[in-house]
Amino acid sequence: MIIRAKNFRHWFRTNLREYARDIANHGADAGYPHITYTSDAVKVFDKFAGEIWDLAVQQASDMGCKNACEMIAGFARSDMIDEIDRFKNLMVWFACETVAREIAGDQ
Repeated sequence: MIIRAKNFRHWFRTNLREYARDIANHGADAGYPHITYTSDAVKVFDKFAGEIWDLAVQQASDMGCKNACEMIAGFARSDMIDEIDRFKNLMVWFACETVAREIAGDQ
């Protein structure tokens, strides 16, 4: 997979926009193109790591968490933080769900 987008939101809109409502309602782990396989999600994370982390830090702050790690530990799939590639996968799902809720709210 080659990622040409300059930022995560553009990548999401190009690749997953048609699934935004489903991702917002059912979660990113339900199986969608480009984020089902860990190897693909890792590539997305590696391309947009800073942006994804900034999104997590901002959301954690908005939620009143001490930091992003406290918020991530509360994720339903926090079992995925035990290995770096699985953590990256989890963070891509988080970012996808966040952007999907933004898009679904605009529709």
